[in-house]
Amino acid sequence: MADKRESVSNTPKKKRKTRGDHFKQRFRKTFNMVLEEEQTTNLQEHNYFTACVPPSNLPQRHFCHVCGFPSNYTCVSCGARFCCVKCLGTHQDTRCLKWTV
Repeated sequence: MADKRESVSNTPKKKRKTRGDHFKQRFRKTFNMVLEEEQTTNLQEHNYFTACVPPSNLPQRHFCHVCGFPSNYTCVSCGARFCCVKCLGTHQDTRCLKWTV
């Protein structure tokens, strides 16, 4: 029994590994801090303020106002888009603007 205690006490302790999460939380930058840093250092040719994209050549995609899936139909009363009969029912019960004045 004494041998077991001695062997346990003689084993080296395992070093605890630290994760990068600590540093991410400690040195986290907000979006405003990042923008301010980009404004002060204009060494980069392309940054958040100079980014521009031309309009798409493809037609606009329409999404359901209830669930967010691609939609093919519109509400006759208010023009909102929906994808199926179930979403139409939800829209008419809760979201349709025809009831507002």
